[in-house]
Amino acid sequence: MHLPQIQAITNAEFVQMMGRCRPPTGWPTTLAVASSAGPDSHCLLYLLRRMIDLKPKDVHGFHGRLPDAIVSFHVNHNLQANAPKMALAASNTATRFKVASHVELDVRWGEAPFPARPRDGDAVETLARNARYQLMFDEMVRRNLHVLAVGHHADDQVETVLMRLGAGSSMLGLGGMRPLRRFGMSLGKGANDFGWFGHEGLNRWVVRPLLEVSKDRILETCHLHRIHYVLDHTNFQPELTLRNALRHVLASKEKKPHPARLNPPSSLPPVLADQITRIKTASENMNTPVPIDFMSSRQNLREAVRCLSRNLSDIESRASAFLSRFSVQTPPGTFILTSDKLSTVVTDPLVQIAMVLRILRYISPHPWGSTRAQANRRSERLQHIVERVWDPDPVSSARAGFGAGANVLWTPFRISQDGKLKHRQPRSGERFGWLASRALPPRHCWSESDHDISALLTASSRQYAEILHDNRFLVSFRLSGIPAGDPIMASVEEGSGRVFIVLGGRWLWPKVIWRREGQEDVTIAQITVSELDWYEPPPGVRKNYSTRPHPVLFEEVEEACPSWQDIVNFKFIRVLDEP
Repeated sequence: MHLPQIQAITNAEFVQMMGRCRPPTGWPTTLAVASSAGPDSHCLLYLLRRMIDLKPKDVHGFHGRLPDAIVSFHVNHNLQANAPKMALAASNTATRFKVASHVELDVRWGEAPFPARPRDGDAVETLARNARYQLMFDEMVRRNLHVLAVGHHADDQVETVLMRLGAGSSMLGLGGMRPLRRFGMSLGKGANDFGWFGHEGLNRWVVRPLLEVSKDRILETCHLHRIHYVLDHTNFQPELTLRNALRHVLASKEKKPHPARLNPPSSLPPVLADQITRIKTASENMNTPVPIDFMSSRQNLREAVRCLSRNLSDIESRASAFLSRFSVQTPPGTFILTSDKLSTVVTDPLVQIAMVLRILRYISPHPWGSTRAQANRRSERLQHIVERVWDPDPVSSARAGFGAGANVLWTPFRISQDGKLKHRQPRSGERFGWLASRALPPRHCWSESDHDISALLTASSRQYAEILHDNRFLVSFRLSGIPAGDPIMASVEEGSGRVFIVLGGRWLWPKVIWRREGQEDVTIAQITVSELDWYEPPPGVRKNYSTRPHPVLFEEVEEACPSWQDIVNFKFIRVLDEP
């Protein structure tokens, strides 16, 4: 049997791959690249270098600017004996491919924010991955870089999807890794934890240009162009991680004359052998648009996973279109979904779930990108939201406010004929919808949302300060605008007063207050908006709701200092869009 010849990746192909993962903001001038010293990352560095060099004559017809320079990041996890060899190979390759800068980053286990050095039995792969992204993200912020390219390829994608299949992932999860995604706000639990990115994580991207390229084509590209790399031998030890075990099984079954009889190797730890068996069973029983046959060839698996990934992209695109069609601009931190036509127009259950997940992620006070911001993606909660919001009966008993996770409150509204939003059931001829907003914190957690920012404001060298509040608003202070003798600052400096940011108002927005013992809190800056009206905007136009200054509430503050409303700025940072 004649096997097709494996082809190296051409420049024209790679330019198209870059086009498929282009960030919404466009390509930056300088692109960061994760360099492990292995074949995947070194191939990616070569392809980027060649694209940049040939760009003036080879990129005709490509829409959008491409990067002009590369910065490579090599992370030493301090877990492998051959780490020095890998670091040297990464440095030499960076020199060969003329990167603008090559940076070596060390994971210092046990030093904040990193946890203790992982031991046998720990989730080494996950800890190492999170440490790697933490270091590279921090370096990107220091260097003002916004896009990181990584070398994940089609065989990595197959392994990821199979592992998710065995873990019971939904159809949306089986779309696998995305070619473009935001870093998000956190890999951990919250601020200052290991894996915390904060608001900066919403403005920085991870791209995977090689995600649909097979490993053998990457190796052929390295061979053809004499690209040196170092293999990480821990990747070939199946007893270490599930991914390694799965990689070993997939490679082994291609050598078996009767792969259907394949069982996990007896040398695997029982927990890994059990997980491999679950993956095989799930692949036989899972009802997917494209079957994932664990026992089929590697090429068939790649094709099936690619179809699932593209199916997810289509679902997300339709979710974006419907969210735009069935919503209007609302005050920051809220979202209105009109539901009178949802049940007849948006009928695909996966698109419905995708819309709900995006709304939850947009509104929730949990870190953007975390599963907690999406009700832990629990199918029963998501389905409950869909059943209530997609109910076509405007006077249904189900049209009552409810919460179903992620600290998001769903409130029904009637849209009266005079254009106002009102509570209660709609009357004949009126439209109806749902408003999603931040839910009240549990009573015992209310004070946890208060931020004492006194120390931040009194730092002697600062002219400007900012703080992320409730994972939703970036509150900034123009400290140079506070005049000498300001009574609020004077009380803070002498210790008789403090300045806090707290939750307040109908939508639980941040509010800056002056707090003194024995006296009522004084609101010195907050967001206010005019009454929210319903309207039918012209096609393609979205009406803007603006904020207006709020008067200082206490006369002694008003007379003694300029309004802090002119010093404080509130910016809602959550995003609704897809990646």
